[in-house]
Amino acid sequence: MVSKLAVKSFDDPDETVAFDNGRAERVKLGGRTFWRSTVEPGWRFSRDNTPELGTDHCPSPHRLYVLAGCMTVEMDDGTRETLQQGDVALIPPGHDAWVNGDEQVVFFEETLET
Repeated sequence: MVSKLAVKSFDDPDETVAFDNGRAERVKLGGRTFWRSTVEPGWRFSRDNTPELGTDHCPSPHRLYVLAGCMTVEMDDGTRETLQQGDVALIPPGHDAWVNGDEQVVFFEETLET
């Protein structure tokens, strides 16, 4: 339950995480963590993010909203979906993802703080 108004901005994030071909800004607010991620053309999770995670596919679930661009998500079982601006997606652990085309992909997601 939200008990009082609270506002922060991605223009002044609590943290910025840079990785090959992208970055993510994090804002913590009211027991939640909000992310704005930007990935560049050519980005692929299994190539650009797995070295620091030590895994072949993403081990995290995602609840996200695509603000710009187009990307494909492929599950370990081969299921694929292409996400584009305006799409909302629930993505379970065990997936790869990559940018389609020459436009940045920008997406927003919210996670519970651990």
